[in-house]
Amino acid sequence: MLSQLHPLWAWITDNAIVVGGLASIGHVLIWGIAMQVAVSDARALRRPSILIKHGKARRIDSPCLISNMGHGVVFVESIIARLETDQQTLLCDITELADEDTRQQPSSSEEDKTDEGETGKGGGEEEGELVTRMGPLNSMQYMKASNFDRIISHAAQQYGLTLDNDDTVKDSGETIKAIEINLIAIQGTEKRPIGARRRFNLVRDNDNQLMLVPERHNTHMLTSWRQRRQLNHWRQNITIEGL
Repeated sequence: MLSQLHPLWAWITDNAIVVGGLASIGHVLIWGIAMQVAVSDARALRRPSILIKHGKARRIDSPCLISNMGHGVVFVESIIARLETDQQTLLCDITELADEDTRQQPSSSEEDKTDEGETGKGGGEEEGELVTRMGPLNSMQYMKASNFDRIISHAAQQYGLTLDNDDTVKDSGETIKAIEINLIAIQGTEKRPIGARRRFNLVRDNDNQLMLVPERHNTHMLTSWRQRRQLNHWRQNITIEGL
């Protein structure tokens, strides 16, 4: 057995420099792959992930839910609704849109619970207290950004439009086509804002009721340099009346 290994050992001895070089290259490749995996994991942990979704199936009165699916905390700065009709586009800030049922907004965070129940994200408990959705959103926590029908009605009112019971513009042939929810947030120590966007088409079912149909399966994150410049432009132009 040893005699059979002698030629191999002799070859390794004669080519020690080559074998050592190959071993060094192998170590470098292994460490390089390990470093690449570590960097990729670190980037994944830092990468923001925000989900904008409807609740209660796809009905127009569904709540608009915003979830932080990333690993870090994000600070919600502004929520902007973009309502599209067949004739125009209506933009408005809904960050502080008050609802009849949002004085105590639901939250998934156990830390937000009190003896009376869940206080929720940003809702005021006292009569007349400001209702705002601005504030930190922890990892795996969600918040309600009003109901879609309330958002649509508010956007229309901001532009002097009145909706009929079937959600069409009163005294006009104008019809609502889609609603887009845009979020502006700050992630951790980042100085530049990040954004999230999701568009829902409004279609009628067999009972002629408006239903929400997401245009894309996932929420579109706005994190590129050009998109962040657009977010900064939005931040500078947001007013109580709109954009």
